Amino acid sequence: MEHHFVVRKKRMSALHPKDRSFISALSRGLSILEAFSPSSPRLGITEIATKTKLSKSTVFRLIHTLCTLGYIIPSAEEKKFTMGPKVLDLGFAALSSLELREVAQPYLQQLSQRTKETVNLAILEGWKLIYIERIKTHQILNINLHVGSSLELFNTAMGRVLAAFQGQDWINRYLQYLENVPEALPYRENKGKKLLLILGEVRKNSYALNNEELTPGLRSIASPIWDREGRVGGAVNIAVSSGLYSLQRLKRELALPLQETTRAISRALGFKNGRT
Repeated sequence: MEHHFVVRKKRMSALHPKDRSFISALSRGLSILEAFSPSSPRLGITEIATKTKLSKSTVFRLIHTLCTLGYIIPSAEEKKFTMGPKVLDLGFAALSSLELREVAQPYLQQLSQRTKETVNLAILEGWKLIYIERIKTHQILNINLHVGSSLELFNTAMGRVLAAFQGQDWINRYLQYLENVPEALPYRENKGKKLLLILGEVRKNSYALNNEELTPGLRSIASPIWDREGRVGGAVNIAVSSGLYSLQRLKRELALPLQETTRAISRALGFKNGRT
């Protein structure tokens, strides 16, 4: 069986002969997940080793790691394994973000054309936000943001929107996470008083502001997108230069078109409640 691992390793090296960034261990871990299928939902170590052409010892270590992380769980069938709920969560999250991006894209284009400003769409990913669409009109500042970029929640308009409508238990755990984020100190002091006040304002207004808190020279306003289940599934922002927009102008001129856009996207996703 060790011979199979050597063959596999040579094959991967042949596919990526000059790619020093290619992580073989990650590739092997993903090959374990790919071994499962609708026709083979439960597999043992030997079966996985055969399908992946990895050694049994390698498969055992990878299975142990994936089980510890919750991506694979022991099957009711003795000495076999099956995919865990974490894999399903990843799948549903991917499908949801794809649907959101597809539905929202024409509305975002219209908003960008209407305001002549950069428009972004983000979703919640763990304790951060991740960009899934970006309609860029011009370079506001030298910030390298793109689809896939990840930012903190506490000092961004979209992040505040995504955090504000979570449950109290989530917010409590988020404040615990911020204990390990040095730049979040002003927001988490006094049991998170500053951040809690900000999130309260977001819930009251149904939009969030960023007044150069992410970086000097950049202001933004963000509003939530509600899904058919009545949850905030994403956030849209309009990002502008602080040299052109005061905070008052930002609210006066951009809040209404932004909220009209997020309401329209929410309705297109099947949201029925009048909350937006």
